[in-house]
Amino acid sequence: MQFLTFIYVILSIFVVVFGSPQLLGANKCTRGPGYWCLSRENALSCNTLQYCETRVWSRQG
Repeated sequence: MQFLTFIYVILSIFVVVFGSPQLLGANKCTRGPGYWCLSRENALSCNTLQYCETRVWSRQG
């Protein structure tokens, strides 16, 4: 039982120091070009407009 208490205390300290963990993919901008270049709005919000214009949208015809 002492071991579980120790683990609980360590994890609690970790959360306080580093913040609560984010779920993978919670930040949509980490999803890559498939998300960024889906729309102009996405590209603007992820600061990838130039990338989408030159590398994706210009090749779509």
